[in-house]
Amino acid sequence: MKREYNSTLARKPLNSMREKIQTSPEPRDLAFGRISRAIVLALALTVAGCFGGTPVHTQVVAKPALSADQGPYKIGRDDVLDVLVWKQEQLSGRIRVASDGTIMLPLIGQVKAAGLTTTELQTDLTARFVSYVHAPKVTVRVFDPASRVFYALGEVSKPGMYKLMSGEVLSQALAAAGGPTEYANLRKIKIVRRSDGKEVEMTVNYSGVHSGDLRADVPLERGDTITVP
Repeated sequence: MKREYNSTLARKPLNSMREKIQTSPEPRDLAFGRISRAIVLALALTVAGCFGGTPVHTQVVAKPALSADQGPYKIGRDDVLDVLVWKQEQLSGRIRVASDGTIMLPLIGQVKAAGLTTTELQTDLTARFVSYVHAPKVTVRVFDPASRVFYALGEVSKPGMYKLMSGEVLSQALAAAGGPTEYANLRKIKIVRRSDGKEVEMTVNYSGVHSGDLRADVPLERGDTITVP
């Protein structure tokens, strides 16, 4: 008996092979390449998100001076100093730095103090007193850092001048000034920093601080002027 040739059965193995080829997974190198490109794209979007929306914009109006809070404390105008000359009570005393940055002492007269550290002023005074006192030992201490102030202006409850505490930031300064008023624009708070005729202006988007974005809670420096529009 002759068997009939079934063309459908003959084509089945070939069709199965084609189906396997079409549904087989991508080669490993191609799949890895696609995954790598996806990772790079995700990182690029993350970086753009981190740096594209910074809440603090700094504009250098003039060449910025070094931070007044960097390094040892520098004496400022209106600071009150204790100048002690060992065993020389008549040469010792509590002195306020004048508006021109100088102090007046017996025997040696007017001496520049503003802009110096207490150690630098001690060295200068010791050298000056040598002509009048044998082996003078001079100690200088800051009794009242009155020059460490900031100014809060504009839409705050209590505009004015305030004492700057060590490590104080913008949120603390605004709280000291009674907080922003209901009309304040917290997205455009300006901080102007001046020193020796040089000026830096920062525009701060403060609106995100209450939701936990502390990048806008800017550390303050001596003499800063905060303006809330």
